[in-house]
Amino acid sequence: QAHPQVAEVQQQGRIIVINMCAASDAHSQRVADAGAIEAIVAALQAADPEEWDEVEQDCCQALANVCSGTCAAGLARKQRAADAGAIEAIVAAVQAHPQVAEVQQQGRIIVINMCAASDAHSQRVADAGAIEAIVAALQAADPEEWDEVEQDCCQALANVCSGTCAAGLARKQRAADAGAIEAIVAAVQAHPQVA
Repeated sequence: QAHPQVAEVQQQGRIIVINMCAASDAHSQRVADAGAIEAIVAALQAADPEEWDEVEQDCCQALANVCSGTCAAGLARKQRAADAGAIEAIVAAVQAHPQVAEVQQQGRIIVINMCAASDAHSQRVADAGAIEAIVAALQAADPEEWDEVEQDCCQALANVCSGTCAAGLARKQRAADAGAIEAIVAAVQAHPQVA
């Protein structure tokens, strides 16, 4: 936080956050308590949207790690990230870099995690354009090979389209309009051996 202009300090800090948060929920909470969520979101928002680099990749992975967990503390970290603008920043990165596998994967993981937290997060994810980005990634996946792309896309769509309230039903319709039904059926038909 003290040296936002020093690239090496920022990169090493993100790597430490990634590693520390992967270790335990307690570490994730300490990282959050130290203000890392807001610093990571700020770095992601400040990154050049035209050029994918290690900044966005590290930020996406760090947010995915620090925002993991379904306990009360994990849900609070997700809310804190949402309040800092993480949802919109991640979806913007996913939309800006459809060819970069790392941002797509980390973006889907964050969407899965954030949407599991609340219906309000699911709506913000949808409003930011994630449904269409996820369907596009599913449609672009190699039909000959089932991989994490299809698995993550299906899980992300299931989470963002959850809910039986009017907003949840509207998200389901939006996914259908984007071609999700056909893309999911094609993936299931292409891979009957995958449980």
